[in-house]
Amino acid sequence: MNSMAVVEEFFAALEALDVDRAVSLFADDAVQSMPFAPAGFPDRLEGRDAIARQYGGLPAAYRSMHFVVNLYPMEDASMVVAEYQGAIELTAGGRYDNRYCGIFRVRDDRIASFTEYFDPVVLQRAFGGDQMTDTFSIEPDR
Repeated sequence: MNSMAVVEEFFAALEALDVDRAVSLFADDAVQSMPFAPAGFPDRLEGRDAIARQYGGLPAAYRSMHFVVNLYPMEDASMVVAEYQGAIELTAGGRYDNRYCGIFRVRDDRIASFTEYFDPVVLQRAFGGDQMTDTFSIEPDR
């Protein structure tokens, strides 16, 4: 698979709420960074296991997920920039609709790094307090 196809598959797995498939697309030593993460939310996940814990609560918390995604290939074929908007219906009621920019680096058909920029205020409004911690299986800040 080329880098664009790997990123497309990642979003397809998320929309299907197939966390195992989404996580399988990450390299063992992958890093996901979230520079705008709110207080109490990790800004960096190191390794596939940490990423799996972060994504693990999504199927129970999300009734449905849909992304409108625009992918932009880079001169470096291992890099893809994704601009996307999530439309997410929560099982507890309400919605989590945020806008994102993601920078993916793919190595050997696996996501090696993923930097995700999103509006932290929108995240906090949708999940504030314990619900955010329960949903995302958040690890302690480092």
